[in-house]
Amino acid sequence: MYKNNVTFVTSYFKIYDNDYDMSKTFDKRLELFLKLADTGINISIFTTPEFQELFSEIDKKYENIKLINVYSKTELKFSNKYFNETELCQLPERRSHIKDTEYYMYLMNSKIDFVREVIEINPFSSKYFCWIDFSLPYVFKNIDKTIKNINLISQRNYINSFLTIPGCWSFKVNDINYIKNNICWRFCGGFFMGDKDSLIDFYNLSFNNFGDFLTQTKTLLWEVNYWAWLESFKGFNPIWYCGDHNDSIIDIPQHVYNIKIFYVADEIIQYDYPEIITNDKFFPASASYIYDVKNNQYIINTRYVNYFYKDNWDCDFFNESRQIRTININSILDISLNPICFNTINIDESNLVNNQTSFSIGLEDIRLYYQNNKVKFIASNVNYVLDGKNRMIIGDYDNKSCFNCKIVNMLWESKCEKNWSPIQYNNDETQLFIYKWSPYQIGYIDNNNNFQLFIEKELNNEFVNRFRGSSSFIENDDITLIGLVHYSIQSVPPIYYHVIVLLNKETLLPIMYSDPFKFGDRPIEFCIGFSKNFNQYLFWISQMDREPLLVKIDINKIPILNELHP
Repeated sequence: MYKNNVTFVTSYFKIYDNDYDMSKTFDKRLELFLKLADTGINISIFTTPEFQELFSEIDKKYENIKLINVYSKTELKFSNKYFNETELCQLPERRSHIKDTEYYMYLMNSKIDFVREVIEINPFSSKYFCWIDFSLPYVFKNIDKTIKNINLISQRNYINSFLTIPGCWSFKVNDINYIKNNICWRFCGGFFMGDKDSLIDFYNLSFNNFGDFLTQTKTLLWEVNYWAWLESFKGFNPIWYCGDHNDSIIDIPQHVYNIKIFYVADEIIQYDYPEIITNDKFFPASASYIYDVKNNQYIINTRYVNYFYKDNWDCDFFNESRQIRTININSILDISLNPICFNTINIDESNLVNNQTSFSIGLEDIRLYYQNNKVKFIASNVNYVLDGKNRMIIGDYDNKSCFNCKIVNMLWESKCEKNWSPIQYNNDETQLFIYKWSPYQIGYIDNNNNFQLFIEKELNNEFVNRFRGSSSFIENDDITLIGLVHYSIQSVPPIYYHVIVLLNKETLLPIMYSDPFKFGDRPIEFCIGFSKNFNQYLFWISQMDREPLLVKIDINKIPILNELHP
């Protein structure tokens, strides 16, 4: 069970003598609020004396609900502080004359003050806080699904500092006359979120400038108009995202919960890799990991490459031909997963034809897997392929060599093969590989070295369709396999993100996945070595195709929250 990382703040005040909309009575609003309460998310609430007894009973019933304070509608801090100014103010002409009353405007502008008070009390010891209108579920088209997504928001991990607010309009509102005469939907108002320091800054900006706002506009306005004014005239600069008064209002931008693992890792280990002395210059890069059950050995295979990517995506070679060359190094690890040896891997070419003029030489991105009580490998290769195209090569692996090597034949036209993910399950004689994710395809290699499809299915998920293979998939628990995938955002250089995926053991279909994450600040990151050790994930990564590291992190810091229904 993942913990709640967010405290939600809301209020319900009696400011009208009668309900102005019989389709949204208090009983109906309360029913939807209790749906949120039943998810287990932490909610702090403010109310008026008329509802104190009711919310006190709810507070007693739900451990995740805290009644913070009870105010009369005349005790709101914004109304007390600026009462003299608002006496001289009018209400906007273009408004709902039933709903948009003086006290309603005060209540709307008090949202950030309620958040400030909860931050100071912090009943759930949270770092992140989220305002949510008590009646917000009324705007949801798919209430059950969106309430479930709010529960995901509660459990996610976030970047250290941010304030994000949705809005309907993508443009800023710079016209003071427009602001004072029309409601402005630059911001939605019903939902915003951030870390406590950013929200306190928002409160200070709001409270300290409210008097100037009233002086300029001579109008008591909605909070969204005030925020639009703060943005245009006082430097307010939240992370804006497109959201409307529907389910999209909670679709906070992905980059605020794209955590960087380096900043929350339990341990980061840099191995003391040896220098390879040849006529070329080589750099250690990606490493694949396997536990050899038969010999009780922890093994990694590390690829060395002879090129150097600069941060601007230029690539330096240290040979005149600019030919990519790969050397593989085997290491046995001790119980602490530190190398005790570094052995150069030789390639048995008995069954291969070697073309030394290919643009790339060697076995690239070896992935180790275990089959029939043997350590095996699959890699990408060019120089052993007659047509000079990237093809997969499989074989046996020991601490000194790759042998019994076979090129995998494709039964369809294919320009480049790479990133196949072995599925480690039951030590079966028939080894399965995830071939691609869109459509989702799993296959095996038959006795004639032909690749045959075994499973093919459209996943109907645009995000998952972007995945590419990274690590092997290994046993996670009684019903799931676990592995790492990646995708990239096209830029110069491309930016890599990573996602942990769970497969159902019976169907081998993906059923859940984590939010995307990066390891560090480098745009290009690759990880083909992945394992799970008790309560930790282990990642063997490279950065810019060099600078390899072993990264250990508590599994709860990468929660696997997103469900997939293939």
